[in-house]
Amino acid sequence: MRDLREESTQLAVCSRPPCCPYLTLHAPTLPATKPSRMNFASTGFYRKAAGPRTFIAPPVGEDNSDMEVEDEFLDDSDKDPDYEVKEDLIPTASGSVTRIQPEEMPEEDEDEDDEEEDKAPPRKKARLTVTPRVWKKEDISHPPLPEFHHPVPEFLQQPHEYFMRMSPIELLEDMVYQTNLYAHQKDVSTTFSIDIHDLMVFTGIVLYMGVMHGPSITDYWALDTRMPQITEYMSSKRFRQIRALLHFNNNENAKFSTDRFYKVRPLFSGITKQFLQVKATPTQSIDEVMVGYKGTMAGNLRQYIANKPDKFGYKLFCRASNDGFIHDILMYQGATTFSSHPVELCEDEEQQLMSSKLVIVLAKTIQDLKNTTIYADNYFTSIQLVEFLRDKNQCHYVGTARPNHIGNPPLMSKKEMEKSTPRGTLDYVSCNGVLAMCWKDNKQVTVLSSDAGVEPLSTAKRWNKDTRKKVEIQCPAVIKEYNGKMGGIDKSDMLTHLYKNPMKSRRWYIRLYGYIIDLCTSNAWVLYKRDALALLEKPMPLKDFRLKISTFARTYKDRHARMLRNTPEPYVLPRKGQRTSRPSDNLRYDYSKFHCPVFVKQRMTCKSCSTKDDLHRYRWICNVCKVALCLNDNRNCFEDFHAGPSSSSASTSAASPISVTHSGTPASTL
Repeated sequence: MRDLREESTQLAVCSRPPCCPYLTLHAPTLPATKPSRMNFASTGFYRKAAGPRTFIAPPVGEDNSDMEVEDEFLDDSDKDPDYEVKEDLIPTASGSVTRIQPEEMPEEDEDEDDEEEDKAPPRKKARLTVTPRVWKKEDISHPPLPEFHHPVPEFLQQPHEYFMRMSPIELLEDMVYQTNLYAHQKDVSTTFSIDIHDLMVFTGIVLYMGVMHGPSITDYWALDTRMPQITEYMSSKRFRQIRALLHFNNNENAKFSTDRFYKVRPLFSGITKQFLQVKATPTQSIDEVMVGYKGTMAGNLRQYIANKPDKFGYKLFCRASNDGFIHDILMYQGATTFSSHPVELCEDEEQQLMSSKLVIVLAKTIQDLKNTTIYADNYFTSIQLVEFLRDKNQCHYVGTARPNHIGNPPLMSKKEMEKSTPRGTLDYVSCNGVLAMCWKDNKQVTVLSSDAGVEPLSTAKRWNKDTRKKVEIQCPAVIKEYNGKMGGIDKSDMLTHLYKNPMKSRRWYIRLYGYIIDLCTSNAWVLYKRDALALLEKPMPLKDFRLKISTFARTYKDRHARMLRNTPEPYVLPRKGQRTSRPSDNLRYDYSKFHCPVFVKQRMTCKSCSTKDDLHRYRWICNVCKVALCLNDNRNCFEDFHAGPSSSSASTSAASPISVTHSGTPASTL
């Protein structure tokens, strides 16, 4: 190759593609040599050449029309953007190409280039900045949080009213729309459709099934095991149709979303919005909740936690008050957990650990974060999280921690504490208001706290195997606080599992809807219990509370139809010896209803003035309250019974919106 180039100065190596107009078909045959390195792309038109190509430049000074083409060819900056001029080829003014002398060419080391390409710098992960900490043998102390005072209501509401506060009618109407839309998308010629009444009856039946468990769904309608509380309101075929077509979001928009819980996102967003409106206690606990599911249709959304009642299922991270009311929910779905959640994280929060970001997201929805203490277990707790909440949000935190997440404080090791120390031994240090403590119970317990300290010390009873008796051991204050305030999520799990509904389907998200029904019921009962205790009344059990909601939902269609016809509910006279129930305060003082005396044939005991020793029997009852009341010339219990709870009978005679004449007809109503 080198000999051919030396014979003629007009022969040179061409680095142009095969479309070059000066390639000659009768070029001299070159000896087989090693192919030179080419810079052409490996795909498309430019391929790696099999060997060097040559062309013969035209004679200098000869008039040739092809020179215009040659000028265009050499001016590669405009015509071919992928073309690169070789360093060893320089075009001359006459159109020929000359080669630079070998001594002027810079030598390239191919091995070094390959090594530089192979040794690309690895991508480093962003790490948190570690601040130096000086641990001291000091205890911490903070002023106590303000006490939680639940607002005292005027009267107790009905159970279904508490339930509708958790699951508003707007959310149910959206579910009705999405269900009808899904049925139409699945089968255009379908005649299936539901309304709000059908959905309420369906919900009432599901609530009743949670109390009265059956071996299978069909047994509730079977001839031998049928239950009239269910069969009288909906057929088995209708129930299965609604369960098969129940939907919460439009499937056609799912392809534009990265949310893996897209099908149930409006449902969870709607109830979470209602939960956040309830006032939270100053002590909040954060933990996992497992919604049981053993199917395979959900993919890796199904998780496993060994120490939960439902070991397989969907993992939800929740924040709850210490009485079991859940306020916020974060659904775990892997890499898109935080991007699908409506609460956004700032740059500093994004740098935290995965477990720390879960706490930060759930803590952002707390209204009074400065006067709140968060309790969590060792899955979430780290020294970086405690310091971040203290510095950024001025929020207190107490939680158990793993030994490698507490910042290496000078504490007793696990081996030293478990071998040579008795139960109740503790060791603690603090740094900038953060306490790190290890305490020996059955095994070593490590705690990080920015709220409660070691003092005052108390005692705890533990079983001693040697003496076969319970003995008292030393217990720090932070352990007492953690054990007393951490159980909010566990209480909610207990309430939802007491009367768990049997909502099962091949569609993976139906189980989440069943959990929402149980959660709304338990949250409604906790709120009802707060109101009852504030009014110094004894709350009803959860089972009775749930059955009353079920009765209201199952009879919602008939009640709504009577309301449209403006006809009162039929009153059934009690049998002889049967006591009538006293109406609730919200029904008794509801002046939007027409409280009118109705004459009956049977004499009944007055619910206002009768006592055990002094009974008054009359034939007048209230058509709304369904109780007998005195109504004659000498006594008017009808007006006194419907007066306000804080008003006396003398002062409410003129101010009450209900005035009844002696003849028994209302003189004025609202």
